[in-house]
Amino acid sequence: MRRKAWIPVWAIIIASILIATQYGKVPPSQPSMIESLGLSYTMQGLLMTAFSASALVMALFGGVLIDRFGARRVVSVALTVSVVGTVIGMFMTNDAGLLASRVLEGAGYGVTMTAGPVIIAAWYEPAKRGIVSGVWGANVGIGMLISLGVANPILSSADWTGMWVFSLVSTVLAALLVVICVRMPDLADRRDLDEIEAEREGKKHGLLWGYMAPLAMITAFMFFLVGGATDAFNSFTITYLNIDLGHAYEDANMASMVASFGMLVGSLIVGVIFARVRDKGMVLIVNIVLCIIVQFAWFNLDASMPVMFIVAFFAGCVLGAAPTIFFAIPPFVARSSTTVGAAVALVVLGQNLGTLAIPTLVGSVLDHASYSAAAWVMGGLSCVALVAAFVFRSQFRKREQAGELSD
Repeated sequence: MRRKAWIPVWAIIIASILIATQYGKVPPSQPSMIESLGLSYTMQGLLMTAFSASALVMALFGGVLIDRFGARRVVSVALTVSVVGTVIGMFMTNDAGLLASRVLEGAGYGVTMTAGPVIIAAWYEPAKRGIVSGVWGANVGIGMLISLGVANPILSSADWTGMWVFSLVSTVLAALLVVICVRMPDLADRRDLDEIEAEREGKKHGLLWGYMAPLAMITAFMFFLVGGATDAFNSFTITYLNIDLGHAYEDANMASMVASFGMLVGSLIVGVIFARVRDKGMVLIVNIVLCIIVQFAWFNLDASMPVMFIVAFFAGCVLGAAPTIFFAIPPFVARSSTTVGAAVALVVLGQNLGTLAIPTLVGSVLDHASYSAAAWVMGGLSCVALVAAFVFRSQFRKREQAGELSD
């Protein structure tokens, strides 16, 4: 079983990293797009918003589609749509065409991010998911790092369409990986929530029953708050260090890269911890407490760059651990083994709503107040998530004690 498992699991992980380059290609391309297309700052934001909104919708419906038709078929189709969107975008010179292409590109991203946790849970029992869950939680960060890494050589010899060609190749490779390597195990061999009988849903319940799992809804709410605050951290760190504190742009960019690397490290560490610790609710609580500390402290910190680099790495470790935890929770809280996809979709929905709303809220605060005020907003939102985490832990332990959850 394990010899077979690594092929589909690592295929979907690599595919998710490749499709994440669709998300990461826009920020480094913006100067070229401004020069070539006269792109406004509002339009730059809309290119990211259109992508995230499409990913949100597809993540929501992708869970049901995966449960009904299978991961390989649904993800392959969605990635094909992303390929079409990228090709269209390369030839667009107007705002409407670019926005439409970004909507198509977001489809594959949203469905792939929904499928990954479902596939991991199906192939690995909870105690064996540590490393793969950790790597999965870092997929977007790795994709962003790849995009930033290739941007300089590509944009030094081409305009913004060079980054679109790069993301096109990445998405085609992701689609080929899914078609060739991804499949679900036979029902008798699935490792996710085997003790819950599929007959508890299906004929007895409607289409939305899988989305109404209470603990999955709480998880999505927490991810909305913590994940959105983390996106605000990523969005405004360079501006804070460069403009507000007056550090060189190169140093500010390096601090952002150090934080991104920390996120990868944190996701790997917490993936192992979460798989091995029985009290998963406490792991969640500790992480959110650390996130609150980081979010309150970062935009109030004014120190030398060596100190900022150290703090940025620690902040990245803490903030990067959160997505890994949230993505690892759905298989434990789904209503049945056939509705894990719906539970994951809820969590992805929370993540994408946070990405859409909270950085905009923090940006609005910065337009009218200070970075210190923004820090209070970010930390305050995560404090609300902390309250939800205590509720989650209480209900999760009740289910464990009632014998509804496996180790």
